[in-house]
Amino acid sequence: MTLAPYQIVPLTDFRRDCSRWTGWVRSEGGRVWISRHGRCEAALVPMFQCERLEKFERRSLADERARIEACYARWKRAMTDEDGFTPFEWGEFGKGTEW
Repeated sequence: MTLAPYQIVPLTDFRRDCSRWTGWVRSEGGRVWISRHGRCEAALVPMFQCERLEKFERRSLADERARIEACYARWKRAMTDEDGFTPFEWGEFGKGTEW
Protein backbone atom coordinates (compact mmCIF):
# COMPACT_ATOMS: atom_id res chain seq x y z
CA MET A 1 0.00 0.00 0.00
CA THR A 2 1.37 3.40 -0.95
CA LEU A 3 0.59 6.58 0.89
CA ALA A 4 -1.31 9.33 -0.86
CA PRO A 5 0.80 12.34 -1.84
CA TYR A 6 0.41 15.40 0.34
CA GLN A 7 1.38 19.03 0.34
CA ILE A 8 1.63 21.39 3.32
CA VAL A 9 0.35 24.80 2.26
CA PRO A 10 0.17 28.01 4.30
CA LEU A 11 -3.37 29.35 4.68
CA THR A 12 -2.53 32.54 2.76
CA ASP A 13 -1.30 30.52 -0.23
CA PHE A 14 -4.29 28.19 -0.03
CA ARG A 15 -6.70 31.13 -0.17
CA ARG A 16 -4.95 32.49 -3.24
CA ASP A 17 -4.74 29.12 -5.06
CA CYS A 18 -7.78 27.28 -3.69
CA SER A 19 -9.00 26.23 -7.14
CA ARG A 20 -5.60 24.83 -8.08
CA TRP A 21 -5.31 22.80 -4.85
CA THR A 22 -8.85 21.48 -5.20
CA GLY A 23 -8.02 20.31 -8.73
CA TRP A 24 -4.80 18.66 -7.51
CA VAL A 25 -6.69 16.75 -4.80
CA ARG A 26 -9.32 15.64 -7.31
CA SER A 27 -6.84 14.54 -9.99
CA GLU A 28 -4.01 13.12 -7.86
CA GLY A 29 -6.03 11.84 -4.91
CA GLY A 30 -3.62 13.71 -2.65
CA ARG A 31 -4.16 15.64 0.54
CA VAL A 32 -3.50 19.28 1.28
CA TRP A 33 -2.58 20.11 4.85
CA ILE A 34 -3.37 23.75 5.51
CA SER A 35 -1.06 25.42 7.99
CA ARG A 36 -1.30 28.61 9.95
CA HIS A 37 1.77 30.04 11.65
CA GLY A 38 3.61 26.79 10.87
CA ARG A 39 1.03 24.44 12.46
CA CYS A 40 -1.30 22.25 10.39
CA GLU A 41 -4.88 23.15 11.28
CA ALA A 42 -7.06 21.73 8.51
CA ALA A 43 -6.95 19.42 5.53
CA LEU A 44 -8.44 19.15 2.07
CA VAL A 45 -9.02 15.50 1.20
CA PRO A 46 -10.66 13.61 -1.68
CA MET A 47 -14.37 12.87 -1.27
CA PHE A 48 -13.85 9.10 -1.06
CA GLN A 49 -11.76 9.66 2.08
CA CYS A 50 -14.43 11.92 3.55
CA GLU A 51 -17.04 9.24 2.85
CA ARG A 52 -14.88 6.66 4.64
CA LEU A 53 -14.68 8.96 7.66
CA GLU A 54 -18.47 9.36 7.64
CA LYS A 55 -18.83 5.57 7.63
CA PHE A 56 -16.36 5.25 10.49
CA GLU A 57 -18.23 7.90 12.52
CA ARG A 58 -21.57 6.28 11.62
CA ARG A 59 -23.07 9.48 10.29
CA SER A 60 -23.41 11.00 6.88
CA LEU A 61 -23.04 14.49 5.55
CA ALA A 62 -26.70 14.36 4.47
CA ASP A 63 -27.82 13.51 8.03
CA GLU A 64 -25.73 16.32 9.50
CA ARG A 65 -27.03 18.80 6.96
CA ALA A 66 -30.65 17.80 7.70
CA ARG A 67 -30.02 18.26 11.45
CA ILE A 68 -28.52 21.72 10.94
CA GLU A 69 -31.33 22.78 8.59
CA ALA A 70 -33.95 21.64 11.13
CA CYS A 71 -32.23 23.71 13.85
CA TYR A 72 -32.13 26.70 11.52
CA ALA A 73 -35.83 26.31 10.64
CA ARG A 74 -36.75 26.27 14.36
CA TRP A 75 -34.60 29.35 14.97
CA LYS A 76 -36.21 31.14 12.02
CA ARG A 77 -39.70 30.35 13.34
CA ALA A 78 -38.69 31.60 16.78
CA MET A 79 -37.50 34.90 15.34
CA THR A 80 -40.80 35.45 13.50
CA ASP A 81 -43.19 34.24 16.21
CA GLU A 82 -45.34 37.16 17.43
CA ASP A 83 -46.43 35.83 20.83
CA GLY A 84 -42.88 35.33 22.07
CA PHE A 85 -43.05 31.55 22.16
CA THR A 86 -39.71 29.95 21.30
CA PRO A 87 -40.09 26.48 19.76
CA PHE A 88 -36.32 25.92 19.79
CA GLU A 89 -35.29 23.23 22.27
CA TRP A 90 -31.84 23.96 23.63
CA GLY A 91 -31.34 20.34 24.62
CA GLU A 92 -31.08 19.33 20.97
CA PHE A 93 -28.53 21.98 20.08
CA GLY A 94 -25.08 20.50 19.72
CA LYS A 95 -26.30 16.91 20.01
CA GLY A 96 -23.52 14.64 18.85
CA THR A 97 -20.88 17.36 18.86
CA GLU A 98 -18.16 18.17 21.30
CA TRP A 99 -17.77 21.76 22.43
